Amino acid sequence: MTMAALWGEQVGRFERTAPGFQGAVLLREGANLLAVSCWDEEGTARAALEPLLDRVSRSSLDALLAKPLSCRLRTL
Repeated sequence: MTMAALWGEQVGRFERTAPGFQGAVLLREGANLLAVSCWDEEGTARAALEPLLDRVSRSSLDALLAKPLSCRLRTL
């Protein structure tokens, strides 16, 4: 299974149903994976992303990542 398929199965479906979620894109180059999510506001993003990051750390996807997953929030 590809990393994108694993992300969609193990993380994406939970992310898409979280309150405040507006949309996302998943980019991959070699072993590097970049997930960009858009949220209503920073507070809802923080509340939703913490359990998602925990979910990734317990999934089979974590072993495929070149670097540990991290999260940065930016207001646009």
